[in-house]
Amino acid sequence: MALRDAEPAIRPGETLRSIGERVGEIALVHPSGKRWWIAFAGAGLLVGLFALTLGYLLYEGVGIWGNNNAVVWALDIASYDWWIGVACGSLLVSGILLLLEAEWRGAVNRIAETVALLATAAAGLYPIIHLGRPWFFYWNLPYPNTFDLWPQFRSPLLWDAIDIVSFLVVAVSLWYIGLLPDIAALRDRAHAEATRQAEEVAPTRTKARLRAQTYGVLASGWRGSAAHWQIWGQAYRIVALLGVLLVVSVQTGASVMLAGSVMPGWHGTLMPVSFLIHAVLSGVGVTAAILVLVRGVYRLDAVITGRHLDALARLLLCLGCASAYCYAAEIFDTLLAGDAAGRAVLLRRMAGGHALAFWVAVLGLVLPPQLFWSARLRRSPPALAAAGILVAAGAYADHVMILVVTLTQDFLPSSRLPYGVDIWGIATFVGSLGLFLALVLLFIRYLPSVSITQVRRLVPPEESRQALPPGGGRAGAPSPDGAPLWGVAAAFGSEAELAAALQALTPSRGRIRLDGYGPVPMPRTLRALGLEGRSILPYALAGSLAGGAGFYGLCLYATAYDYVFLIGGRPRFSWPSFVVPSVSFAMLTGCLAVHAALLWLNRLPRLNHPAFNIPDFLRATDDRFFLAAELQGDGAEVLRIERRLTALPVGGGRPVALARIPR
Repeated sequence: MALRDAEPAIRPGETLRSIGERVGEIALVHPSGKRWWIAFAGAGLLVGLFALTLGYLLYEGVGIWGNNNAVVWALDIASYDWWIGVACGSLLVSGILLLLEAEWRGAVNRIAETVALLATAAAGLYPIIHLGRPWFFYWNLPYPNTFDLWPQFRSPLLWDAIDIVSFLVVAVSLWYIGLLPDIAALRDRAHAEATRQAEEVAPTRTKARLRAQTYGVLASGWRGSAAHWQIWGQAYRIVALLGVLLVVSVQTGASVMLAGSVMPGWHGTLMPVSFLIHAVLSGVGVTAAILVLVRGVYRLDAVITGRHLDALARLLLCLGCASAYCYAAEIFDTLLAGDAAGRAVLLRRMAGGHALAFWVAVLGLVLPPQLFWSARLRRSPPALAAAGILVAAGAYADHVMILVVTLTQDFLPSSRLPYGVDIWGIATFVGSLGLFLALVLLFIRYLPSVSITQVRRLVPPEESRQALPPGGGRAGAPSPDGAPLWGVAAAFGSEAELAAALQALTPSRGRIRLDGYGPVPMPRTLRALGLEGRSILPYALAGSLAGGAGFYGLCLYATAYDYVFLIGGRPRFSWPSFVVPSVSFAMLTGCLAVHAALLWLNRLPRLNHPAFNIPDFLRATDDRFFLAAELQGDGAEVLRIERRLTALPVGGGRPVALARIPR
């Protein structure tokens, strides 16, 4: 059965309001709190182990990992690459689903973006703690210093620093932009609850008020304006595109760096493709496991349906088949066309002292996804979670096989020391895993784990209209005598009715300023508001081109003119070495430009606005649509606006309520 013919992406009968209540309840009320505290205590113990390991590392040195001349990073190079792979895979899945506008993406994107962000944070710790003196991590960055030294721009260490910073900025931006409207929805619900507790003089009213204020600051004054939604959608997609490009650059850049070395086993031309496939596979596996966990614990089967499980299972199946092809191609190419050293490395991987890594990688990345040829297993949450965990374990073993096993014998007499996995390397990885799980639990506890906005877009229009009583055009209370008016506001039950009312007031647009507010994007209102054609793409292009060209020029200037340091026979203008960090920096500056444009064009943050004085305006992030006609003159238009709106037919633009809003 084709995916488009599968069950709906939300349970029938769901409305805008019920989706907001179902998802927002987790952050505001937090059902299943006892189980959460038990899980958080377990993750906290692992975080304590991580802190203990890092303390001993700083005291004793990086030699506690059991590294020697050949395996210079020991097990931690595999851990670092695994975390980066999980982050790349999760970000790539979220970005592609967003760019392809998959209608069912709302239940997957938020968790994938969170996994990408937290995995990037976990990965970023490894290069820092490996420095020996991590408090000097900024020495890797190009900045003015007392000795007029430049970092080595040809070094992969600098590439890692630029990649991690760029990836972290893109991941944070994508995560926060997608989360912004949902934080506003939590803000309004928390404000309503804080008001109720204040009126009842409840003992927890101070805590409720503080929570509402925190969400209010994080929401940056988001009002759900049609202009907000237009720029928000563009920014979300552009940052997703920058993230996809960054993922491809990071994964292929790392593999090309390995392929450019003299080590046998790293020369395969398929390595960039296999790196990318295994990264995406591990990201999908971790995302699927956490998705199943959230769905089961918080009973979100109404918005995380069997269709989402089926889609992720199909994706795992496709990637598992691609992974099988990569392994088969590498093995046959090495056996049929490889040299003696390459065949020796392959034999050592399959039957050497670390052969377990090879077989765990092959069995974990290839076999579990094959379960999903069965339609029944594709819709089984336990099967999907188990396959996701096994795939993630296989991806970790793959990094151990490629990096650690290959480096254990580099054909130099000085490096023929045996390497064994050390307990401190395992403790470091387990501790970083505990940190990741603790942050995931905090995210689930305080923020929406499913995108309220994206899921609401699946609600049929008729379900939205049922949330309001029939329209009657009732006027609100007039403003106090002598109080200047800001404008007139009207409430509606659907975007179609709001768009019809805006269209009726379009002839008066020179004397009033129109705006529309709602809980979901409102593309049908843009023409009436005169917002068609606005784009922030030029900001993204300018930021990316300026950042990439500027960093590339900095590399050329530093290495060829100001700080010439020629080693290994490299040419003075070794321009290929500068491509990878320049692309990463271009994505970083483009993302910053998009984020700045989002805030500037929407005049955010603005924590106070006259629109917040509209009666019942808190429902603008819930299930109601509002029209605001801001007066540009002396207020003579008020009666004409009210008469024109009340003259519209029911269901064709007549508002449910009208109100005059003071300044």
